[in-house]
Amino acid sequence: MADESARLVTILNALPRPWLIGVDIDGTLAPIVARPEQSTLAPGAIEALEALAGRVGVMVAVVSGRPLADLRQKFGLPQSVMLLGSHGAEVGSEIDQRTPQEQSAIDSALATLERVAKALAGSWIEDKPLAVALHVRQSDPQQAAAALAELEPSLRANSDFTVHRGHMVLEVAVRPTSKASAFCQLSRRLDSAATIFIGDDDSDEKVFGSLGPNDVTIKVGPGPTIAAHRLDAPADVVELLLALANDA
Repeated sequence: MADESARLVTILNALPRPWLIGVDIDGTLAPIVARPEQSTLAPGAIEALEALAGRVGVMVAVVSGRPLADLRQKFGLPQSVMLLGSHGAEVGSEIDQRTPQEQSAIDSALATLERVAKALAGSWIEDKPLAVALHVRQSDPQQAAAALAELEPSLRANSDFTVHRGHMVLEVAVRPTSKASAFCQLSRRLDSAATIFIGDDDSDEKVFGSLGPNDVTIKVGPGPTIAAHRLDAPADVVELLLALANDA
């Protein structure tokens, strides 16, 4: 086991129980790829989640920007793992239906993103149950950064939208929730004694910032972070979860 994983096992085992462990998917349990449909979990991830969720005093939740149906059907996540999909807008059920007002907001956001996508080579739009997202990972990096920098402030200024920023993607949602608020609500509802969160992007940084001084925050991959700990890649996350399951 890597030194950091071993150190984290020692730190986590000193925490009071029950634990609530939250973990992101893309960039955390699955390597980042060009398009979401190409994503696969790191080897051993399903087994690690299932084993850890089966331990006494341990609750596990996957917290993702992906829709719930995508999480269950694409990745085959075990029923013992709780799911917060669409940045927390979908909790514990399959695809929620858009209200007429939400559909109108989606249409407005889509029109805005389509104008950008037409001008930015390599970009494309993903339609989600409660959001639309502009992906720019396959675009020229400088042009993509400039387009997102110009686009994001105007979207955030619209009270109908909740904007989430990920790895080379800008998502516009129509329900005012976030990974941070949904995960904190789940922790309160479950009355967890200690909370651990593992993630990799800007939306996960907001979860890190929402947790208390006695909770444990783990950043995956490079880049600045407010998390107290860091792992290099999804394979290291799987190694940590398996080690916790075996040691819990």
